[in-house]
Amino acid sequence: MKKIKLYILALAAGLLLVPQSCSKEFLETAPTDQLSGNLVFSSIPGAWGALNGVHRSMYIQYNSSQAHGGMAGMYLYIDMLGTDVIFNTTANGWFRSAYQWVDHRNDRSNMVLYWTNIYRLVSNINQIITQIDDVAGAESDKRAIKGQALAYRAWAHFMLVQLYAERYAPGTANSQPGVPYMESITFDGQVRNSVADVYSKINADLTEAITLLDGYNRANKSHLNKSVALAIQAQVALVQGNWAQAATSANAARQGYSFMTADQHLEGYNKQNNPENLWASYVQEDQTMYFYSFYAYMSHNFNSTAIRQSPKSINKELYDMISTTDIRKGFWYPNAVADKQPFVQSNGVRFNYMNSKFQSVATSDSRGDFPWIRVAEMYLIEAEALARQAGKEDQAREVLFLLANNRDPQYTLSTNSGQDLIDEILVQRRVELWGEGRNWTDLKRLNLPLERPTGPNAGQGLHVESYAIKISEPAGTKNWLWMIPKAETDTNKELEQNPV
Repeated sequence: MKKIKLYILALAAGLLLVPQSCSKEFLETAPTDQLSGNLVFSSIPGAWGALNGVHRSMYIQYNSSQAHGGMAGMYLYIDMLGTDVIFNTTANGWFRSAYQWVDHRNDRSNMVLYWTNIYRLVSNINQIITQIDDVAGAESDKRAIKGQALAYRAWAHFMLVQLYAERYAPGTANSQPGVPYMESITFDGQVRNSVADVYSKINADLTEAITLLDGYNRANKSHLNKSVALAIQAQVALVQGNWAQAATSANAARQGYSFMTADQHLEGYNKQNNPENLWASYVQEDQTMYFYSFYAYMSHNFNSTAIRQSPKSINKELYDMISTTDIRKGFWYPNAVADKQPFVQSNGVRFNYMNSKFQSVATSDSRGDFPWIRVAEMYLIEAEALARQAGKEDQAREVLFLLANNRDPQYTLSTNSGQDLIDEILVQRRVELWGEGRNWTDLKRLNLPLERPTGPNAGQGLHVESYAIKISEPAGTKNWLWMIPKAETDTNKELEQNPV
C-alpha cells in the first residue's frame, strides 16, 4: 500500500487535523511519528486528544470531495448500490454514477478512495495502539484509549474487506485475497491478507477491545465502549455465519439500552443521545459540515440542490410490506406530490415515496449526529442468528417481537418458521435500516443478486431504467468488488488489483 502518513496533531481542542486530499502535499507531509512522542503521546491528555481526533475523523471531509463527508459518505455509496433507495431524477448528479454501478468499478473514481480514507484512519489508530502502553498515567485511561483504538481498527478492516474483497463464504477456506491488515506503522508495501486471515485478525482485535473496555464509562456516544465493541463483534459474526456468536454478542450489546419513543422517531435520526444509539458521532455546534454532510443528501429539509432537485425515495415493494400501523410507515410519503408532503424548500421538487426519516439540524445547517450502530440492529442480528440455529426459532420470534411490536403496536408474535421466518426478519431489517448503509452489503453477505423493480416514470417508488442503468446483477460476480484506487496499486507493486 502507499506510504500512508500519520495525521495526528494534538490541537488545543484535542481534535485531528487531516488533509483534504491525496495530493502531492499529502505524499510529502512529514510523518508525525517524528513528532508524536513529544507532542501527542507525552501524556494521557495528549493521548485522549489523539483519540478525539479519530472520533472527529469519522465525519470530516476527505479528498476535498463533497461526496466524502466522513465515513457516512461511504454508507451513502453503499446504499446507492442497493435495491431500496430510489433515484427519481438525473437533475442532480451526486452519487448518480455510483447508483448506476459505475464508480465502484472505476479505479480512478472518488468512490473507491474510501480505501485511502480508511487506511488513513488505521494509520492514526496504530500510532495510538503502539504507543499508549508507554505513556505515563492511569491504567484505566490507557485501557480505555487502547480498547477504543482496537475496536476502531477492527471496524475499519471489516468495512474494507466487505467492500474490496469477495464475500466471506461460511464453511469454506476463504483463501481469496482480502485486504492488507495493518497492525504496525510501516511505509513498505503490503500484500493482501486472505479473507480468512483478515476476519481472524478482526476478531482478535475485538476480543482484546472488549476486555479492555470493560467498566469504561464514556463521555458521549461518539466514544466506543464495550457495548460498541460487542455490537461490531455481532456484525462480524453475522457475516461469517457464526450464528451462536452473533446472537450472544448482539444480546450482550443491547443490554442497558431502551427503544426510542414515537416522538424521537420523528426527530430525524440526528441526535447522538438518542436512547437507541449504541455509537453515533457527536458533531458540536461550531463544527459546520456545509454540503458534505450525510444530511445534505438524505434529509428532506436541508437547503441543498441534492435535496431540492433529487430527494430519495423508498422502493415501493418494500414500502408495501410495512403495516399501516407501523410508525416507520410515516417515514415515506406515497402521495408526496398531491399532499405536498414532506416539507421541502419552496423551489424544491417532490416525488412520491420520498423520505423524511432523516433531518438536518436546520434548513441552513447540515449537521447531524450520524448513527453508526443502533440497538435495533442488535435485535435484528440476534433474531436472524437464532432463526438460523436448530431449535431456536421460538427465541428468534420472541426477540423479533420485541422490536417489531415497539414499531407497530398491532404486530403479533410471528408464526413463521424456516426460511419464511428468516425472510420476515430480513424485511424488518431492510425497513429499519433503510438509508443507513446496510442494504448492498447485506445482499453481498447473503450471496443474493441485485434485482431492482422498475417502472416507466419517476415518483412511483420504482427504479427508472434510464436513470438506474443497472437493474440486475447475478450474485458473486466480479462487479460486487470495489476496485482498489489506481494510485495505490501503482505505488505498491505487492498489491493485487481486483479483476476488471
